[in-house]
Amino acid sequence: MDNTPSNQLKYFWDRAFITQTQAARYLGISQPAVNHYLNGKSDLNTDIIIQFADLLQINPTQIDPEIFTPKHLK
Repeated sequence: MDNTPSNQLKYFWDRAFITQTQAARYLGISQPAVNHYLNGKSDLNTDIIIQFADLLQINPTQIDPEIFTPKHLK
């Protein structure tokens, strides 16, 4: 399995009972934007990873283990 952040997000998403519409409201973005993040069409930045992790009640490092490294903190 490709452990990219978008694939990891999709893995946890598939185990949650949340609709894309509910997520969009929670995240303050559109439903198509949620879909793009889940399908890897839009890159995940630090802020959105943290927001998705909060929504899914997981640690952000479960989506991207390198989230708190200098790569993300630019």
